Amino acid sequence: MVQGNQFKPLPPREDLERWITFYYWRGKGDKEMLHLIRKYHMNPELNGIGYTSLRGIRKALGLQGTRQQNQTVNTICNDMVELRKMFPNAGVKEMVSHLFYRKQKKVPRTTVQDYFRTFEPELIQARMGRNLKRKQFWAAGVNVLWCMDQHDKWKYKFGLCFHVGVDPFSGYLLWLRVWWNNSNPLVVCRYYLDTVKSLGYVPLLTQSDPGTENTRVANAQSYMRQLLDPLLDGIQHVWKRNKMNIKAEIEWSLFRRKWSPGFENLFDEGIMEGNLIQYDKSNPLQALVFRFLSIPWLQGELDHYRHRVNNTRKRKNAHKLTPHGRAEDIHFRPNDFDARDFKIPVPPQCIQQAEDAFIEPGHRVLRLVPESFQQVADAIFEAMGSPEVSMGTFWDLYLEMLEQVEVGIETGAIPLEVVQAWSDEFTGTAQEDDEAAVEAVEEADLPDAFNPEGPAPEGFIERSGAAGEGPPMAEFTDDEGDAEEGEEWVVR
Repeated sequence: MVQGNQFKPLPPREDLERWITFYYWRGKGDKEMLHLIRKYHMNPELNGIGYTSLRGIRKALGLQGTRQQNQTVNTICNDMVELRKMFPNAGVKEMVSHLFYRKQKKVPRTTVQDYFRTFEPELIQARMGRNLKRKQFWAAGVNVLWCMDQHDKWKYKFGLCFHVGVDPFSGYLLWLRVWWNNSNPLVVCRYYLDTVKSLGYVPLLTQSDPGTENTRVANAQSYMRQLLDPLLDGIQHVWKRNKMNIKAEIEWSLFRRKWSPGFENLFDEGIMEGNLIQYDKSNPLQALVFRFLSIPWLQGELDHYRHRVNNTRKRKNAHKLTPHGRAEDIHFRPNDFDARDFKIPVPPQCIQQAEDAFIEPGHRVLRLVPESFQQVADAIFEAMGSPEVSMGTFWDLYLEMLEQVEVGIETGAIPLEVVQAWSDEFTGTAQEDDEAAVEAVEEADLPDAFNPEGPAPEGFIERSGAAGEGPPMAEFTDDEGDAEEGEEWVVR
């Protein structure tokens, strides 16, 4: 008697190879791959696949598991030295993740623990004592809220500005961007609309601090929601005051601890007195060369960080009511976690209308550097052989490019009027552009989408009464340790 799927043919080989590769590089094991392929990528009535077949295809693709790679302390030592310069505060699980996503090495936790015991015993003790900071929050499911926030710790130090968007229910990082400006509403709205365009939907509400840089996002969100539902009234954005934009604040806390230190140490070399490398963010030439090299490179590093965070499984905690899984899985397959998805699909023409209304194409704040400087820098960089920018090469490339630009000015190859135009665009327009963009929104006193002390919006869960009464609330912590876990949620 034929049993179940025993003799059903495999799905097309090219399809299997594509999905096995896709899930392998998202850190999924064979059993999880098998479940996902059976559920989402084949017709079980026509095809079948078993564990042995999947493992065979994976091995044929050269995608080895942890045991097959057989990594040891000796084989990872050089990689660990390099990665520890970039991520000096990372713990065991985080380093396992970095080795996989950056070095394509699947390393068991015990091997990384052995490395730490051998080479960094003092840091193990330092990581054992942490002060927990917990706050409560509530939401009903995926895409109820998109929280966003800016990060200015490097703005006045290096001239670099960060911005994040996160779905607080799933923990999915929607965007993580670096630019030379994050106070202009055009920049922030560009991040938001780029994400909406890539996903094809908006949340029920967006949320931010009440800064003027968020006015265009608030209006673009409300504009698209009301285009789709003309009966919808009021702004579809939540303004949170006094450090109450909790999830975004926690993401910055993790970011500062896990990603920033190594890169900050590198850039500090350029502003230390007495150092041969001198970088002054108020010097137009130095700042433009710095932008040209640093921002594209750092954006690539941020993309790595975002991908790793979104595809790292959080540690199970019996005291927390959060969907247990990777943020990307929870966000895009909430039904697998008994969660609800509140996304509002938006057709492309609606997104285009919002872009036409709230984005000025070609605005200088959306340019990395002035157009004429971009042409000069591209030519110099190409003549240098288009070298890879890294922690080991950054300042050498900066000094070489800066020298060539200065030589071009001294020899007259770069006309002085062009240099003056660079300086004018760099020094005289940033604040004026920010103010003009805010004034154009014509929302000097935007209303709150809801009062934090009033009733919760429809679909939210709100706790009331004495301690222990009512449904439990989400509890956040910025002490995620190796588990990278910092949120808990009620799902109904």
